[in-house]
Amino acid sequence: MKAKLWQIKTISRCALGLVWLYEGLVPKILFLRADEIDLVQRSGVVCRNPAWTLLILGIAQMLVGLWLIVGWAERAAIFVSTAWMLVLIVLVAGGNPGMLTDPYGALIKDLCMLACAITVWLSSPASSEPEAR
Repeated sequence: MKAKLWQIKTISRCALGLVWLYEGLVPKILFLRADEIDLVQRSGVVCRNPAWTLLILGIAQMLVGLWLIVGWAERAAIFVSTAWMLVLIVLVAGGNPGMLTDPYGALIKDLCMLACAITVWLSSPASSEPEAR
C-alpha cells in the first residue's frame, strides 16, 4: 500500500509541476497574448512593462514547476505553488472576472491543481517524520 501511495503522490506532484512548467513557458514566454498583457497592465503589478512582467512570472512559474517535479521539500513546494495559485486566482478574478467562467480557463484547472496539491500534502511526511517508501 505504501508503494501505491508513493506513486499517487509522485504522479500528483509531477502533474502539478508540469502544469506550472507549461503555464510559465507557453502563454507567458512563447506565445504572449494581448489579453494576458492587458490583464497584467490592469492588475497594477507591473515590473518595467507588462511583457517583461510576464517573462519574469513565466520564468518563476517554470522554476516552481521544476521544483515540484524534482520533489525536493515537497510540502514547501506545495505550499508555495498553492499560495501562488490562490493569489493568481484573486488577481485574475479582479482583472477579468469573465476568465472564471471560461470553459478553457483558470478556475476548473485550478480546482484540479488544488486536488493534486492536497493529495501531495496529505501523503508527504511532515518535516519531523521520516519518509517511508
